[in-house]
Amino acid sequence: MLRRASFRPRHGFTTIESLIAAVVFLVGLAGLLGALVQARGATGQARRLMQATDVANDLAEQIQLWNFDDPRLAANAALCANDPLDKDHKLLKPGTGDYNAYVACMHGELMLRLGGAAFGGLQRPGFKDEDKVEGRNETVYQRFYIVRTEPVREGVQRMQVWVKVLYMDAGEPRVVTTQTMRIQMGGV
Repeated sequence: MLRRASFRPRHGFTTIESLIAAVVFLVGLAGLLGALVQARGATGQARRLMQATDVANDLAEQIQLWNFDDPRLAANAALCANDPLDKDHKLLKPGTGDYNAYVACMHGELMLRLGGAAFGGLQRPGFKDEDKVEGRNETVYQRFYIVRTEPVREGVQRMQVWVKVLYMDAGEPRVVTTQTMRIQMGGV
């Protein structure tokens, strides 16, 4: 009669168990790296939005310092003054005729220093992204403003100024808009 070999449990892992464990570990690691990439993209998007908001607020604050009759605060043409919020989303369609006409209607960088006027705000609206490599990954913001002045009653005028900041985010145009208002009473 043949002797039967006794079964003794062996300590440790078999090769197949080790391979399965390695695959599970690598899948988990790939998921973690994917989550990190996603998080970095989301924080980059939030950072660009914050920077655009800062650029808009900076320009709005500078405009508040100008005299009410400053030539840089000349009223805009009807195209943008009648639709300062861009309800038709012309600014989200770069390269179109509507976009070009709307941008031409707004006051831009040249108007900030009209006639050699001093401008104490942000001189260059551009920021390097997180890698800080020169000439790469820089977000440049375009800033514009729209002025509409209207009489409230005799001797009182209200000036509304909409500041718009345009930038590209993930290949898509984005616009941040803020508003400021000024009141002139009795020519003061």
